[in-house]
Amino acid sequence: MNEMKVVSIGKGSDNLLIVPKAPVYLNDEAKKHYKEMGNILAKNNRMKEIFLPALIIYAESMAQFEFAISEIRRKNKEKQGSGYVQKFATGAQNISVEVSLKKSAIDDLLKCFKIFGMDPKSEKELKDITDPNQGNLFEEMLKMKKGQ
Repeated sequence: MNEMKVVSIGKGSDNLLIVPKAPVYLNDEAKKHYKEMGNILAKNNRMKEIFLPALIIYAESMAQFEFAISEIRRKNKEKQGSGYVQKFATGAQNISVEVSLKKSAIDDLLKCFKIFGMDPKSEKELKDITDPNQGNLFEEMLKMKKGQ
């Protein structure tokens, strides 16, 4: 079993200084997202021990989102639209599994963003209880993606 070693500055509801190692059951892509977002949250004093399950969900959902997008693009290169529409032998059509996966991942990501104060409303609510000099998490995430 993966033992978590959490370094914190106080109670379980206080900010973590260091994000614990990602759970072993996450794949490499999800572990990458766990580490990157965990470090951004810790740097901005928004990572708490009680948020670790949400960070795990974020990481897995981000990996699923990226997979779904890449599969949609791959299928659309083979045949335009085939990444969006699934055709059955009976002639019936439905949205593709990848589109469903993408939508589910987006829903989960938006919930996680809310927990971490990464949408305007929840960020405003967090500003009332956190240091206003913490920085903008969305800007940090964009920098991470651009490799800055």
